[in-house]
Amino acid sequence: MNSILKIVVILSMIVLVIGCAVTYHPSNGSGGFSEKRLNENTFEVTFEGNQHNSLDEVRTYLTFRCAELTLEQGLTHFLIVEDASYEAIGDKEFADGDLTIETRTSMSGGVNTTVKSNFGAEAMAGEPIGKFIIMMRVGPDPVHTTASMDAKHFIEANSHLIKR
Repeated sequence: MNSILKIVVILSMIVLVIGCAVTYHPSNGSGGFSEKRLNENTFEVTFEGNQHNSLDEVRTYLTFRCAELTLEQGLTHFLIVEDASYEAIGDKEFADGDLTIETRTSMSGGVNTTVKSNFGAEAMAGEPIGKFIIMMRVGPDPVHTTASMDAKHFIEANSHLIKR
């Protein structure tokens, strides 16, 4: 009987810890996603997690919301034109290796240097917040075809990661 009680207590604690992370839902004052229209096809999309959400989880939820919003607006593709996550959180702590620089040379001799973020900034209280400015379109962006995301494809490929 005593071992059954221990198992129940341990399982209850696990469920409690797992259940504390912010799930995928509209913002309700304790985390979630929100968006603000900046112009006809440009939105600022935010996802606020808590100390139980990983940075990867927040970024996945944020991108998933961008894809959903794109389809809701009757469009098919979106382009992240600005990652404003660092601006959104005020005081920040940065992990080592937070920014990487990548240089690629194409077969035609062109050079493309990009700066990537590992999304390592988080609020001092340990609550990760992601914020993207996205531009939505019908079809991929003709100038930035590789950076355009197919909203339907992203949702299909990542829906198993979304905890509601």
